[in-house]
Amino acid sequence: MKVNITLDLAPFLPWIRSYDKDKFTRDLIAGLTVAAVLVPQSMAYALLAGMPPIYGLYASFLPVIVAALFGSSRFLATGPVAMTALLTSSVLYGLAEPGSDRWIALAGVLALMVGFIRLMVGIFKLAFVVELISTSVIVGFTSAGALVIALSQFGHLLGFKITQSTHIYEVVSDIISKIFQTNPYTFIIGVLAYVIIWLSRKISPLVPGALLAVIATSLISYFFNLQNFGVSLVGEVPSGLPSLEIPSADYRSISQLWVGAIIISAFGLMEAVAIAKQLAIKAGDRWDPNQELIGQGLANIVAGLFKGFPVGGSFSRSALNYQLGAKTPIASVITGLVIGLTLLFLAPLFYYLPKATLSAIVLSAVINLIRPQEIIRLYRINPTDGIVAGVTFITVFFMDLWVAITLGTLIAFGSFVYKTMYPRIVILTRNPNSSTFVNAEREKLPECPQILYIRPNMSLYFGNAEYVYEYVLEKVEERKKTLRFVLLDLEAVNYMDASGSLVLIRLLDRIKAMGIEPALANIGCTIYPLLERLDIDKHIDPDNIFDSKGQSIVELFKKLDHEYCRRKCPYAIFKECWSVKEADFKPLEKIA
Repeated sequence: MKVNITLDLAPFLPWIRSYDKDKFTRDLIAGLTVAAVLVPQSMAYALLAGMPPIYGLYASFLPVIVAALFGSSRFLATGPVAMTALLTSSVLYGLAEPGSDRWIALAGVLALMVGFIRLMVGIFKLAFVVELISTSVIVGFTSAGALVIALSQFGHLLGFKITQSTHIYEVVSDIISKIFQTNPYTFIIGVLAYVIIWLSRKISPLVPGALLAVIATSLISYFFNLQNFGVSLVGEVPSGLPSLEIPSADYRSISQLWVGAIIISAFGLMEAVAIAKQLAIKAGDRWDPNQELIGQGLANIVAGLFKGFPVGGSFSRSALNYQLGAKTPIASVITGLVIGLTLLFLAPLFYYLPKATLSAIVLSAVINLIRPQEIIRLYRINPTDGIVAGVTFITVFFMDLWVAITLGTLIAFGSFVYKTMYPRIVILTRNPNSSTFVNAEREKLPECPQILYIRPNMSLYFGNAEYVYEYVLEKVEERKKTLRFVLLDLEAVNYMDASGSLVLIRLLDRIKAMGIEPALANIGCTIYPLLERLDIDKHIDPDNIFDSKGQSIVELFKKLDHEYCRRKCPYAIFKECWSVKEADFKPLEKIA
């Protein structure tokens, strides 16, 4: 098997060569605006990931720049995102205390692992693996994850500490038991921040509502000494850029992180590719999903080495880049540089920032993602998909997030495999009104007593080949008294593995042993070489292998018992039938 490998060491060179002042102006506007959104969001998502706020800024500096330089999308904005932060917290929960040195170290190790996985997926051109996560799983997980995120912020919004858990029922019960401990000042600040963000969105999506909320509530906190009223503040934020530091962890901890790293990688892959693809289509851009994953992989590796945590593509910030007309990835480079300047010169200004404001930022970002109505909609479209989404959603109430998404994926995959094991097999006949071939059973039309025309509507592989074998033989047994030919139409068989081809050969031999001639029609160009290697000519008359439906019927009709057609057959299935019928023949066109 040929393995395709791609590694472009300088994907940024083409657009740098054609860079000009006009592009820089548009990139500058987009970069500064996104940075204004990213600064408060990154600090909020750091808290969501169980990290001190400053680590959100660390994860928004170099990783953003690296992803821009080594990706392929001019719009994709990389950095801390809500779902990835939540999954990080879920994976690390139970391994260390949130915010502790060990927790921070494990978060760095997790980022390195996620980066390595994404990098390998991109290098070996395996971006297609993101399609293995079904829409139903994503819908269920996103709604459940958003609900978990929203609930996790109630502690900071209400002013008391809640249980650190990703199990919804535990968090809800803890909030209810402590509801009378609510700090009114904290609650008012949180509501004010949320209202500012909500109003800014109503005015324009381009208004940096989160930044305005940060400025307003920080000033209120400073002038009214809210700390004295029990309002929790961010506190001391160290200045300076993150230093290179290889996070340490023991072998046991690393082994416990692998499953979580794969889950975060898979979800992040899907998220980044989906965002970049959608915006590229809107803008008419060309993009490379594998190159995008290389950029995402390198960004996470850098995040792990420079005191960060797993990062991913942000839909809201990417959409902002698109709305502002970013011309090149330089826009994201500018965003990263602004974060660097913030770390150098502005970090101390966050001392008076209420944590309730950061929670309001998180809440405003995820509240619209809680959409149980989408699960209901999926169920109406396809009950199986609705059940998969519902199971994924409900599982989060009692289990960890990564367990929920794994379980949902396994159920979706199992459902798909089960369906392919029992493919739809159609008995074909001619519609007397249109002369087209249709489903005889569905249309309640008669079939030719001498030709069983049958079509499996799916590729043949080890999981369904025996079912097709038994189904065809059952139909042959029902009609073997008059049957002369079994015509297998392989038009819908786009793939056939070794097991499927061997079973097909066995089926042809079995039909011949019953005194009936097998025939094949519409064999695909990918299937025929496989059958040739199995010496198909030894198992079927080469004259009974046809290129089309029409040819097969014309040739097989010549070999039928025309006396039976004339005297005993009450039907006129094919137009050729009229050539042997009596002049006063009136056919039966329907069956009871």
